[in-house]
Amino acid sequence: MRLEFIRAAGAEHCPDEQFLRAETARQMGGVDPYDANAPLTMTASIEHRDGELVGSMFLRDGNGRGLWADGFSSRKDCRRLVAAMALSIAVLLDDAAELPAAPAAPAAPAKTAEQPVPPQEPCSPDQPCPPQAAPAKSTTPAPLETPPARAPQSSAPPVPAERFRWVAGVDAVVGLGSTPGFSVGPALSISGRWPAWSVALEVRALSALAGKIEAVDVSVSTITTDVVFCLDRRILFACGLAELGVLRAAPSVPFDAASRWNLGAGMGVRAGIASPLARNVSARAHAEVVHPVVGAAILRHPGAPTPERPVWSAPALAVALGIGLRMNL
Repeated sequence: MRLEFIRAAGAEHCPDEQFLRAETARQMGGVDPYDANAPLTMTASIEHRDGELVGSMFLRDGNGRGLWADGFSSRKDCRRLVAAMALSIAVLLDDAAELPAAPAAPAAPAKTAEQPVPPQEPCSPDQPCPPQAAPAKSTTPAPLETPPARAPQSSAPPVPAERFRWVAGVDAVVGLGSTPGFSVGPALSISGRWPAWSVALEVRALSALAGKIEAVDVSVSTITTDVVFCLDRRILFACGLAELGVLRAAPSVPFDAASRWNLGAGMGVRAGIASPLARNVSARAHAEVVHPVVGAAILRHPGAPTPERPVWSAPALAVALGIGLRMNL
């Protein structure tokens, strides 16, 4: 058969056509079954679909009529996936008698030569009629009924699909609203990933770029812990998150204390896009909006008996943009 091998987007790291040829020949005891001039065509393709590597095989004749099909999937082991495809093809060829054969031309009816019959003498009492020969039995065998063709059952072992994995991540984040002005910093995460959804624990540390509040030099930073639940659809994902954190403000000229810690909590949503870079590494970018349930604030005189207007308080919405990498563990 002639071989067509296709690696679609997302499967570039998989073994190439030469590996499939060599593995098929190895399964068949060193015999290479592929021939560029053969009438049958085997199309083998690998693509990245719904977070899995999917391998498909399709055999057709010279008229494009399908004769056989099979397929496997794997979460990350593409080499094993191609080896399973080669084994399935070898099993098919080892039992090639089950492939549909081209219909045979109907047998032409046998032609009987007309023999001249000599004239017979009329029968009489003095000349009895000769005995008549019995009609000859036909020696042509009755045509056999060809059983309907069926696709062979592949005995190739299925490639197990991974259902759960751990994923570690690192991001660079830019925020607005969690501190006075813009803030930047890193975020680290660890998540459990299923085929269609994930849950992650994320720790983020941001420092404010603004150095003054009401003409006073103040160093402001925040540390937050987020629990993030996401739904994943191909390269897109959407999440809901719960956030708990503290805000630290340390003025160089004390308002009333060297530094203060303020507790904050919020609920929000996140959406983004992910793209694979290598076998176990992908890049991600996301945007999020968080509404503070408990808003942090910076007071000029914390603990004063008379309530005062805060010099800064968390706005109704805080936004953030992040970009980073994810690695399957």
